[in-house]
Amino acid sequence: MKPTISLDHSVIVARCDETIHALLELTAPPAPALDRPPLDIALVIDRSGSMEGRPLDSVRKAVLELLRVAGANDRIAVVTFDTKVDTVLPLEHHDATAVAGRIRAIHSGGSTNLSAGWLKGVEILTAAKRPDSVARVVVLTDGHANAGVTEHDALCTMVRGATDHGVTTSLIGFADGHDENLIAALADAGRGNDYWCAGPDQALNVFTAEFAGLASVVAQNLSVEVRPTVATAAFECLNEFDTTPVPGNEAARVINIGDAYGDEVRRLALRFALRPVSTTDEVLVAELVVRWASTVGSVALHEMIIPISVNSVADASTRPAPDARVVEHVVRLEAADDRRRAIEAARHRQFDEARRLAHRAADKLIGVGADPDEVRELMRFAADIEHADEMTIKGMRSASRQTNKGRRSRFDPNNPY
Repeated sequence: MKPTISLDHSVIVARCDETIHALLELTAPPAPALDRPPLDIALVIDRSGSMEGRPLDSVRKAVLELLRVAGANDRIAVVTFDTKVDTVLPLEHHDATAVAGRIRAIHSGGSTNLSAGWLKGVEILTAAKRPDSVARVVVLTDGHANAGVTEHDALCTMVRGATDHGVTTSLIGFADGHDENLIAALADAGRGNDYWCAGPDQALNVFTAEFAGLASVVAQNLSVEVRPTVATAAFECLNEFDTTPVPGNEAARVINIGDAYGDEVRRLALRFALRPVSTTDEVLVAELVVRWASTVGSVALHEMIIPISVNSVADASTRPAPDARVVEHVVRLEAADDRRRAIEAARHRQFDEARRLAHRAADKLIGVGADPDEVRELMRFAADIEHADEMTIKGMRSASRQTNKGRRSRFDPNNPY
């Protein structure tokens, strides 16, 4: 991984309260053309009653296509769930033609026992774990978890725990019935991806995107431990990555980023509130400890320490202009957070607050030259906020995640920005 650290303000004024933003960019090495780690994937498919018809038919076709393009060393299991769980295909390399009948026989049923389906996927992967493989559960659901374990924190704890055994989790929310906040939280806890699949015609595109990403993984378990110094009063991560405390250092946090694909740039934005300093020397704000496991060639664990420092001056007039690229990135993340909060306010029928946040997000995006379609969607939402349908809300939430995570999250042919 090649790190680059940029600050909006590399110079602070002594004896003043200051806030700075740091943008850490981690550039992954290229993915090798042939020598990639094998994939172990458990596809966990919601077959509840609402998937009947075109949705389930499209998913069946997408699964068969994924089996066709899998490499010779890749293994795929297929699990379905409604009220109960069935293993349709064991974890093997399958000939798509030979198993097509079993895939086509998947039919819709009852409730949504997401936890049981996910647990079966984890069980299959851990029972036959290969030390050199990338192991991931991919859950597709169009509904709320309404059977089995349904409490959000408990589900996140389960998914987070599987990462200790080398199993990560991605989730696909289908159409308009799923809980997009739960999907996002589980993907963060599972160090995977989350997607919004707007309709049946996008199912294959979502599966293909997830498979292509996994096939180009060059680093796993990418994390950044933030160790603030006494110069920092508080810090926060502006991305929606999962964070965990550091034993023995209550001021520090580990930010779990997940996988890195070949040539991909993973970005992390941090905000530091600094205490006033009396010195006019260099000030160490924090240390970032970057850790990852390489998957190219021999598997190896890596760690690097990156200091974040600023210079302190007595005269504010000598302070240089802020770094425009860092400022733009921070503004986009702030707009994404405003959009998320607007959605939550609308769900609680706090329409004036939702409208205010949507307009503020739109103004921020206009200021950084965002895609006009993105701005127009926000303005339409604000104008008709009392009647916003689920597809509009889920599209907006997915757009927010796309900005926040730096990866494509939204598969909507009507608004593909």
